[in-house]
Amino acid sequence: MKKKWWHIVYWIAITAIFLTERTILIQKAGLGYFMQCTIVRLALIISLSYFHLYVLIPRFMERRRYTAYVVLLVCSLAAYVSLQNLYDIYLYGFVIGFRHYKNGGFWYPFPMNLLTTAWYLLLTTAFKLSLDWFNQRQIIRRLTEQKDEMITLKSGTQTFHIKFEDIFFVEGLKDYSIVHIRDKKLVVKGSLKGMERLLPPGFTRVHKSYIVAIKHIKSNSTSKIILDDGTMIPVGRIYKNFKTIS
Repeated sequence: MKKKWWHIVYWIAITAIFLTERTILIQKAGLGYFMQCTIVRLALIISLSYFHLYVLIPRFMERRRYTAYVVLLVCSLAAYVSLQNLYDIYLYGFVIGFRHYKNGGFWYPFPMNLLTTAWYLLLTTAFKLSLDWFNQRQIIRRLTEQKDEMITLKSGTQTFHIKFEDIFFVEGLKDYSIVHIRDKKLVVKGSLKGMERLLPPGFTRVHKSYIVAIKHIKSNSTSKIILDDGTMIPVGRIYKNFKTIS
């Protein structure tokens, strides 16, 4: 099953759990407010979840910008919980008429909303990481069955059999890798870390976004590499001492 369908199934399950918890709205305020509450709640939690998965994690956490990641995560959680608190006070306090919501003020629903939000965020992150791990294992299993001198790559709807010696470098792009060969480049599904496991010892990681073929290195310094075809590749700070074969 493709990843997007796993996401759809996941959110259907989360929605079902959420609706079960909110059946009191039908009893107290009718179906109209029940649907309104469902849409508002899910829109907020889905927005927060995917902002965390596709913005905060790849742009900050994976780049080791931990302080910025934590600050932005806390700010996004605070914004979400604040909006949820205000909506709960309006719905449960003024529409349904629960006095403890109306009289409790802004902070009354805060502990429960913070706890449930953190739980959903953690659950969503674990779900995506498990999917990524499964997809990566499938890619590795399929590709490692190939002969040592060649690799089979699928780009779009086409399948290519590529000799390792024809690969100049591989560039990472989130969940995809761009394989640069002599006369073309192929965009394939799979992270750069997964590609690194598939490539033989003649390839080396020189940057968080680049793997290069050692045999195609024309010259190098601590800040950049120039390949045989004239391509310039940056050298990452933690990869300055990479080894080449003379």
